[in-house]
Amino acid sequence: MKVKQFQELYFISKGEDIDFDKSIKMVGVLTGKVPEQVEAMKMKAFNKECAKIVKAFEIFGKELMNGKPSKYLFVNGRIYRLNYDLQKASKYVEGITFAKDIINDIHKLLATIAEPINWRGKVYHREHQDIAKDMENVDFEAAYHAAVFFYLQYQILMQVIQPYLVQEATKKGMERATVTEALVNFNSLLGGFTMPKWSQTLREYLLMRFGI
Repeated sequence: MKVKQFQELYFISKGEDIDFDKSIKMVGVLTGKVPEQVEAMKMKAFNKECAKIVKAFEIFGKELMNGKPSKYLFVNGRIYRLNYDLQKASKYVEGITFAKDIINDIHKLLATIAEPINWRGKVYHREHQDIAKDMENVDFEAAYHAAVFFYLQYQILMQVIQPYLVQEATKKGMERATVTEALVNFNSLLGGFTMPKWSQTLREYLLMRFGI
């Protein structure tokens, strides 16, 4: 399932429609059909599509627990290398600012850390909004693990580098109070979500490395 599809399903699930109307909309997202076409489906076919939706949302459970973050993403005929280098403070703050909501903004966060490269591994320029558009078509599981990797580094290292990040952000013209609020709020973004097994190992490593 692609990032954009998952975002649409998640948005529908959090809406105020009755369950049957939600099911119609969700089936439409997965099949590309408009509501009228979904309503015209035979019940057996409709129930089959609903079962696919249930399986898709299990990603937050068993399937995500066993996955691992990727170093590269391949989408729309392009190769992206994920760069988690925390020395690039401006990109780090930019990522936190974009990531107001870990589901709805995950493609924007990925666009901040994804570097387009050619087949020789050389980085070339693409606008952030264009990269974000590509990230909507990335496999959601790969996107989620990348976001978790970024988040864990932030959570552990914020105690060390927050003053530096605020300073770098203000140099770019951002308000100090706005940046500080964004940094603090980002810390709770993944609260309530199932964390993959590998994240505990990374967390322990970062704690040991930085002596926190």
